[in-house]
Amino acid sequence: MVKLWTMKNLFNTSPRLPFYVLAIGIYLIIVCQDLLSNGMFLDGLIYSTVAKNLANGIGTFWNPHFSATLLQNFHEHPPLAMGIQSIFYKIFGESRFADRFYSLLTLLISGIVLIKIWKTLGYKNGWIPLFIWLTTATVFWTSYNNLLENTLTVFTSLSVLFYLKYEENNKFYLILLSGIALAFGFLTKGFVAFFPWTFPFLWWLLRRHKKFGRQVLESTGLFFFTITPLFLLVIFSPIARASLLEYINHQVIDSIKNSITVDSRLDIIKRLLNEIAPAAGMFILLQILRLVTKSGIAIGRENTIKALAFIFLGLTGVFPIMISMKQSGFYILPTYPLFSIGAAILMYSYIDSFTERIDFKSHGFLFFKWIAYAVFFSGIFLSLSYSDGYSRDRDKIRDVYAIISVVPEGSVININPVMYEDWSLHAYFARFKNISLDQDLNNRREYLLIKNENFSDTLNSTYNIVKINTTGYSLLRNK
Repeated sequence: MVKLWTMKNLFNTSPRLPFYVLAIGIYLIIVCQDLLSNGMFLDGLIYSTVAKNLANGIGTFWNPHFSATLLQNFHEHPPLAMGIQSIFYKIFGESRFADRFYSLLTLLISGIVLIKIWKTLGYKNGWIPLFIWLTTATVFWTSYNNLLENTLTVFTSLSVLFYLKYEENNKFYLILLSGIALAFGFLTKGFVAFFPWTFPFLWWLLRRHKKFGRQVLESTGLFFFTITPLFLLVIFSPIARASLLEYINHQVIDSIKNSITVDSRLDIIKRLLNEIAPAAGMFILLQILRLVTKSGIAIGRENTIKALAFIFLGLTGVFPIMISMKQSGFYILPTYPLFSIGAAILMYSYIDSFTERIDFKSHGFLFFKWIAYAVFFSGIFLSLSYSDGYSRDRDKIRDVYAIISVVPEGSVININPVMYEDWSLHAYFARFKNISLDQDLNNRREYLLIKNENFSDTLNSTYNIVKINTTGYSLLRNK
């Protein structure tokens, strides 16, 4: 007989569930204005456009396509994440919510893997690292901006989990799975996926729980099972080889030599310190409480060793970014689950001793459960209520929607050349209706798009103004 799910059932589940619910609810409250609203960071908008094109048969997996006038052959990154996301468009259509759902799915999977890692390490209260991770600024910002690092985080975290599972039961096929996860990571974002290669050595170096030769064998196995699938791919698939070589030459080598987005190679370290500052503050606060209350609860040697292993592993994912002067804070997104676990381990003894003293049947805890669920459902309600809003580019998006209601899908239209480097304008037109923007006015198209500030009466002799409700742009049509 099927048991109906009621509020009573909900509140009689695991006594630690409300802590997870509260952590997720706080995340939802933080992101509610942006989670389902319109507008997206440029990089994520480009990736969603490429994925949507793949779903519609425009471009191929190894030769993706952005627009007819910009990045016709998209080799800025390996194609796996966009290929996976294209499946969402085939299932859910081209709604902008498909972008959000895919990003949220990667967040959900990464969160589950984080908790699995935590439990594999032998700890309870997985909400501790989950809360630290979800409230990290870059984590919640990327969760609604569709970045490749979202998918990469899934694969790098899985690699760490599979290795820890190998440590637990000594089944060598888990090394194979760990390596394959990193191969998928490479096909998502390139060489930055390989930093978990250091984990077997770091885990051995700090714990010394096995012979060095055994660790070398495991590290070699992880390297082999990562490289071999990629090697076979480029050997037996010429189109994959050409695509990946194009990516390496254009994106990797060129970015190291020529691309500059920061003033110092240490910029990524500054960003990391800003991101982990709240967790560091929590740790310091708990230590002050420990001293004030004279609890005598210590971190413990084993906890310290495990925490250092994960913190050092996270750093191995940060330091390689310093090779290039092209840096951004979200490049190190895959390291934040590891830093969160390391920080949580350092705080674990004190928090666990507190939760062990909780009377889960008390009125006080019942009140806490109501608060946790209230925060959670408020986060959902607020996210839905803001779904018609805009997280960025409000006026531009409104104008684009007005324009695409007139211009046929798949069209190429002229734009004033001064507008060509407005990359998000290209992206919104391509994402919403596969419309491409051509700056070559000698190649006259049916429509011309200009900014209102650049409008000239001389255009009236060759164009008719299309009467649509826009604020920043004018759409003209050839007479």
